[in-house]
Amino acid sequence: MEYKITYVLTGLTLSLAIFLCVLEYKNIKPTNSYVTSSLIALEDEEIVEINKPLTTPPPPPVSIPDVVEVVKDEKVIDKPVLLLDPEIDINIVIEVEEEPKPVVEEIFDIVEEMPEFIGGIEKLYEYLGNNINYPEQAKDFSIQGKVFVQFVVWKDGTIRDVKVVKGAHKLLDKEALRVITKMPVWKPGKQRGKNVNARFTLPIKFRIS
Repeated sequence: MEYKITYVLTGLTLSLAIFLCVLEYKNIKPTNSYVTSSLIALEDEEIVEINKPLTTPPPPPVSIPDVVEVVKDEKVIDKPVLLLDPEIDINIVIEVEEEPKPVVEEIFDIVEEMPEFIGGIEKLYEYLGNNINYPEQAKDFSIQGKVFVQFVVWKDGTIRDVKVVKGAHKLLDKEALRVITKMPVWKPGKQRGKNVNARFTLPIKFRIS
């Protein structure tokens, strides 16, 4: 009977001890958890330093200007120099040579002595008959007509400014211009005994016989 009481007391004592241990453990755990969470929060926060000592920035570097050497020009005249007497009047005249104007040659339409083919009118017809080549295409299409060619017999007898004033067909006109342009030197026209430039109109008849 005494053994049973002893066992019961021992069991109660152990149960009380275990209960106290569990109670103590529950009281300590929340405190430790609180401390741990506080430390983590502090690590995440940014530390701001208060009353940071102010430091004066260093002064900017002083640039030393380059030494510029000024050389005095001895030829420079500080004061105006009067070379002439202001009371003397001087007139300066500059002569400018004018370019010679081009000489415009006068061309006469009517003169006392008209220009002439050397040898006369018969030699002129002979020249035209021997040198005109009737265009083959004009022959094929039976193109005929009279072409009036105007030119200037220069005072040296040369033929210039040849042009058709009344044409018949472009084939005939072209051949007439070719023949007149290649004519030999003429006898120039005269006005008051002097050779002058004179216009001359010559009709050339193209006919298929």
